[in-house]
Amino acid sequence: MKKHALVFLTVLLSACPAWAADLTTKADQLLGIAYRPDGVRDESGRWTLFEHPEQSFATPGLNCSGLDYALMRLIAPGPVTIRQAARDRQGDSGPGAPMGQDWDFGFDLILNLSDPMPRRWLTPEARPVTGQENGRDMLGFSTSDQAAWKKALAQVGPDQAVLVSFSQTGRRKGYTVQHYHVGVILPDATGGRWLYQATPKSGAHKLNLADPSGMARFLTFFSGGDKKALLLAVTLPPGR
Repeated sequence: MKKHALVFLTVLLSACPAWAADLTTKADQLLGIAYRPDGVRDESGRWTLFEHPEQSFATPGLNCSGLDYALMRLIAPGPVTIRQAARDRQGDSGPGAPMGQDWDFGFDLILNLSDPMPRRWLTPEARPVTGQENGRDMLGFSTSDQAAWKKALAQVGPDQAVLVSFSQTGRRKGYTVQHYHVGVILPDATGGRWLYQATPKSGAHKLNLADPSGMARFLTFFSGGDKKALLLAVTLPPGR
């Protein structure tokens, strides 16, 4: 019995680095793409906009949501369209919405992109997804809480991607809470935890949150008493 367990563990450990390296290798194809407000590459490969899919562009351009969509299509190909990715899950957004027009867009996006894959919240404790959560109460932990980051990231498996929605309160007129930014965290073969994101100044880029220098750089831009990070760990399908 012990021998069989040892063999299984050896096989598992030898397979994990290749899987993790495959994730980051695929995602790295998106690095360097310029930032475009509302920019996305649709399911047919056109560079367009979430809100105006009738428009098309000759050059690549992604915003943070567009990067999440493109990255997930690379590592977990599926039939999700950009319209489905942007779906208002609870009908609580839009013009005149009490919480703001697109206040929970990031929250909805990470759930839409992970349907119907196995998933769990990292808050930083692992919690099941019940389907009853909402973007008002489900905010995660403070972006400045390095202990929470360490605990959450330690639970990420080599076959998982972590979809992140960043939120803040009281920063924009007309918004009580706003899920204003998204990203994807991927593991690598050496223990790295790479946050892929698109920002106006840097375009599509990545930061290693498992490295002190990477975390320090992240905190330079994302720390703040009202800023929170909601992590959704998604187990990717085999043979992707």
